[in-house]
Amino acid sequence: MDIGEAFSRDPRQQQVERQTAWIALLVVCGVGFSLLFACATPFVAVATIASLRIGRRQAAAAVGLVWLANQAIGYGVLGYPWSWESAAWGVAIGISGYLALLAATALTPSGPTRLAISLPFMAAFTTFELSLYVARMVLPGGDDAFTAAIVERIFIVNLTALLGLLAVRQLALAFGLLRRTDLQPSVFGASQ
Repeated sequence: MDIGEAFSRDPRQQQVERQTAWIALLVVCGVGFSLLFACATPFVAVATIASLRIGRRQAAAAVGLVWLANQAIGYGVLGYPWSWESAAWGVAIGISGYLALLAATALTPSGPTRLAISLPFMAAFTTFELSLYVARMVLPGGDDAFTAAIVERIFIVNLTALLGLLAVRQLALAFGLLRRTDLQPSVFGASQ
């Protein structure tokens, strides 16, 4: 039996299963990157993929769950300081993640186009960084968080995570976890 056959045949249920799988994948990715990179969790990559693959509510839930997991790992495992400043920055990062999702969603094309993922990704990255920069004007600390080297590192982490998530999608297709007919006729193109 094909692994894909283990899922429901009801189209609505298939969509729910697909979206649930993407949310789980995004949260697992967020947890892994939180452990690996601490403050460089790829919220931009998560927001971009969520805007392209799942509905708006589910995308918001995915970003929120990744943020929650990041905070739990930060305070519970990585030893983030239990201070007002640290908590305020955590909230600012969460808000920035949601704003990145809004930007990616706003610029997600409605049909298949070449390089369709680049515009939502760049919009999400720019929005995420700008909103954190604005938060820096209000919150204490963070003055050194916007050097060119740090912004470049955050960009590379997010781009790597985005490419990794796309590779996982291709593997899921190759191993029958997804069928081409299961995929939404989205920005990834009708031929896929």
